[in-house]
Amino acid sequence: MSDNEDDHADSDTNLYDGGMDGLDSMGFGPLIPTENERSLMERVRLELKQELKQGYKEKIVDVREEILRKRRAGKLPGDTTSLLKAWWQSHSKWPYPTEEDKARLVRETGLQLKQINNWFINQRKRNWHINPSPSTVLKSKRKR
Repeated sequence: MSDNEDDHADSDTNLYDGGMDGLDSMGFGPLIPTENERSLMERVRLELKQELKQGYKEKIVDVREEILRKRRAGKLPGDTTSLLKAWWQSHSKWPYPTEEDKARLVRETGLQLKQINNWFINQRKRNWHINPSPSTVLKSKRKR
């Protein structure tokens, strides 16, 4: 044993109350694992880690793909939005597609119904301004 190992062994002995006889105050063995036990624990830890990786590998890949998909999400393809905008332009006075219109747009764009609905909701919020009635215009002018 080298000097460093002796020092390490002495400091390990001080960590429990058993002194030099290797027993703790309850009469049980040492609380500090031996080098062989540490080596065995490390091997078991690595094996368990590998088993867990293998067992959850597909789930990890699925989660990673979902995260990347969500990062990409947000903008629809240009050809898709051009179809939706064309419908929007031709129905600008009342841009609420019927269920038949939505079904046709789903077929033509390949989007899900929820995506179509959300696109129209967002488009109306951003770009559709109903012309106020003439009486509302007069009332607002009188207040000035």
